[in-house]
Amino acid sequence: MGYNQHIKNILLNNNTELSTHNKNKVSTAIVDLLEEEVLQFNLDDESTFDYLYDAFDILVNNLRNTKEMQIQLYDRFTYIHNEMRNILHTLPKEGLSESQKAKIGSLHRMMNKMEDTMLRIYYNSPIEYDPSKEEYIYFIIFDLKNINFFRTACERFPHMVNSLNKKGIPLIEVVLTKYLEALHDYISKPNLGPLDDLIYYDKVFSTILETDKFNISDVEKKLLLNKINKFRTSHSRLTSQRAKEKMYFFTNDALIKLNGDTIDETYSYLNYKYEVHDVFKEAHKSEANQIYIANQNIKKPKYNKSIYTFDGEGACEIDDGLSITFEDGIYHLGVHIADPTAYISESSIVNDEARKRTRSLYMEDSCIPMYPLNLSKDLMGLNEGKRTYSMSYYFDIDSRTGNIINFKVKAEPIIVTKNMTYDQFDYILKHGTHDKNIEETLILLNQVSAILKQSYSEDLIYHEFHNLRDTQVSRGIVESAMIYTNHNIAKLFDEQGLPFIYRCHVVDEDQQVELTDLQERLKLRQKTDQMIKDLEMIKNLFPRAYYSNVNDGHYGLGIDYYSHVTSPLRRYADNVANRCIKKFVINSYNEEDIKAYNEYIGMISEEINQKRRSLDDYEIVRGRIKILNNLNK
Repeated sequence: MGYNQHIKNILLNNNTELSTHNKNKVSTAIVDLLEEEVLQFNLDDESTFDYLYDAFDILVNNLRNTKEMQIQLYDRFTYIHNEMRNILHTLPKEGLSESQKAKIGSLHRMMNKMEDTMLRIYYNSPIEYDPSKEEYIYFIIFDLKNINFFRTACERFPHMVNSLNKKGIPLIEVVLTKYLEALHDYISKPNLGPLDDLIYYDKVFSTILETDKFNISDVEKKLLLNKINKFRTSHSRLTSQRAKEKMYFFTNDALIKLNGDTIDETYSYLNYKYEVHDVFKEAHKSEANQIYIANQNIKKPKYNKSIYTFDGEGACEIDDGLSITFEDGIYHLGVHIADPTAYISESSIVNDEARKRTRSLYMEDSCIPMYPLNLSKDLMGLNEGKRTYSMSYYFDIDSRTGNIINFKVKAEPIIVTKNMTYDQFDYILKHGTHDKNIEETLILLNQVSAILKQSYSEDLIYHEFHNLRDTQVSRGIVESAMIYTNHNIAKLFDEQGLPFIYRCHVVDEDQQVELTDLQERLKLRQKTDQMIKDLEMIKNLFPRAYYSNVNDGHYGLGIDYYSHVTSPLRRYADNVANRCIKKFVINSYNEEDIKAYNEYIGMISEEINQKRRSLDDYEIVRGRIKILNNLNK
């Protein structure tokens, strides 16, 4: 008796005996048996190969920590899977006997189990999965909640969209239930609730319906339509007209998709769906005009410093500038940040609108600003030759040790000497210029950048997927100054135990092991298409950074303290940080202030975190529509 036949007999009788056998040999034998059964598939043979069904769980456990065997068997899995698909594609659909139907059913079960196994092995590297809980596809959708992983799974294993959960409920129905639950949460809040989950389940729902292999019976479709209509009826008496409109909008969306009709995704459709306002209301415009008029006579700066800003060509909002001198072995670095809080009170409706928007949105063809442009681009922007209020962070840095000798924060008016582009910065570093003041400043910034970068240790993967297209030296220099400032402000607040909004990035121990392994592989590669594809996959896995009133450190940058204070014209979180700095560093405070700010920051952080995913998705979808519109011209 051959080894494979021996393993087959054990599988047919008592597969627990396999625990005493060599894992690699057992795994290879199981794959051999599966391939043999598939290649010898005969519709008229009444035998099935269901005995292999439980063998897949054994296979996953055997291969969980053996990457070499995973690699060896993965091509065979793919080959067998393709053979299964080819067989199912060529089989007749009608006139089948009961035994033939049973044979086809056995092949379907094997194929679904095969897809599940491939998923669990393929994704085991980045994420741990407990197969005793639910099928892997449900883990990706409802626990990991990663739409890109799910879409990749649907591309590789399209039959998964027809899977059932343990109660026998189709995946599409489970997703629709989650969608309606998210819609209920969204419309039940006084000013509408979090949008992220609703948008996420909308994308999952659409992905399932668009997958080629998705099948739905008339009965099941009717059940889903009734489920949506029942939801509409139960929420038809909403007291908020806005919530009622949103309820009908999203349920109509689901009905249209379920009926197989196409939605015309215009810009106005997207803006309404994602709660994005590409124009400001008249009330906001008039308030912005009053703010503009009231701040025409900003007092002159006390000190005359050479301050330069550096941005990409055609930058919409200029909110950071740098100054530097060198004397007696000390770098005197100034990081000057636009200060919207000097112009806009917390009670202003312009501030309220910025809080709702949470950040500016940047598309290839346009920008949707957080503040009206007459404020962010003109009045509050760090424009050349104009007096502007700023938050200035002054660092005296020892050139020998890299230590900070002195650190000051000032809310002050400044005048920017010159607005420059990154291209100009790089050109001057390489070729020089007749303006020796500019040249000396850029040389000093380049020198001090090496010291600033010592304060953080950027994770290789984090760096790669944030900088795939950034090759300019100047960007790295400016970035180092911003990270350095964000780091030291966060450190100041954390060490003093004062309320603050932190930018956190946490990776658990298991993920760190897997990411370290990936780092080593990336170091051996050039920037090939395959590496970029790997990075895109790991980018989806890499935990998102988030805002919090509790400091959890920043794994991606390799530092224990981090914040966002350097882009207040583009991010509302930076404005919150500015108000904290003014309250607890520049001005006075009491215990009541500490308590109130902690609660306030916790609430604001949650608001921003809950909206981030949907805003990211909006930028992607709008960009895609722009491309399609250009192709159709």
